[in-house]
Amino acid sequence: MRALSLTLGEWLEAFIADLERRNYSPRSTRSYRYDLLLFVAWVGEQADLKSPGDLTTPVLEQYQMHLMLRPSRKSSKDRRTMSAGARNRHLAELRSFFKYLKRSCKLLSNPSSELEMARDTRKLPKTILSIPEMARLLETIPKITPSGLRDWAAVELLYGTGVRRFELLGLDLTDLRLAEELVHVLGKGNKERVVPIGKAARQALERYLAEGRPRLVRGEHRKLFVSAAHGGPVRDVELMLAIRKHATRAGIKKFISYHQFRHTFATHLLRGGADLRAIQALLGHEMLSTTALYTRVDVSDLKKTLKQCHPREQDNTPPT
Repeated sequence: MRALSLTLGEWLEAFIADLERRNYSPRSTRSYRYDLLLFVAWVGEQADLKSPGDLTTPVLEQYQMHLMLRPSRKSSKDRRTMSAGARNRHLAELRSFFKYLKRSCKLLSNPSSELEMARDTRKLPKTILSIPEMARLLETIPKITPSGLRDWAAVELLYGTGVRRFELLGLDLTDLRLAEELVHVLGKGNKERVVPIGKAARQALERYLAEGRPRLVRGEHRKLFVSAAHGGPVRDVELMLAIRKHATRAGIKKFISYHQFRHTFATHLLRGGADLRAIQALLGHEMLSTTALYTRVDVSDLKKTLKQCHPREQDNTPPT
């Protein structure tokens, strides 16, 4: 049993190296390694698992049950078990690992292909920013300093395109096609998409590129957003702290995050009448169900729609 665990450990390192060759981010590879090491350790504790051929679908289902009973890392005090979302992340990583093992001829078959994902009782997205709040935030950001121009362009791009944190910070100068009002985005799994940008985002970017970035940048790097501290590519923490300071000055008490702008972008589009499939393409989602989670519609909106559109809610509904 120990021999199998050691073998899996070696295969895991080869798998991580393969992810790095495919340009997975350091954060993603750390997550894969940490989560899959839990599986390797579990295999080492199973006396009846002695060779790779013993890793069958029923065995992986036993590991799935083990995850269901395992305490969450974030809830060590009250000992709550791992959430369905966290278990699904583990299983998705396990599937990717076993796909790699089959593709690299280390296994003859993929026992993880039959695993069923946990039913995820997804929470609604956190509170989005309202249209007036977005307007106040954008108005409050100063447009006379290099860092202010950077923050303005970043918020306009976040709100105007719904890009993810790593997508925003990964943008190079060559990804912009301002004359066409387009931006080239490299998303999850190195999947590319071209996203339109509106007039407001284009104008903010043009001002930043002309008056802000040249005064911030040091060196020859081509990243779009630049640190005010050292002139290199800006880190996510520095940029978000700056945006939160602007939000505080704008009187916004809600917690601000990169993902909140993504929720806000999608929900405002939906409320404006955008088709869900169009929002799916803009966000770079593979599954429409994922887009539906991001585009939360408040219950008050649903009540209003029901009263306006349902025949039984009309004043002239005849009595039965």
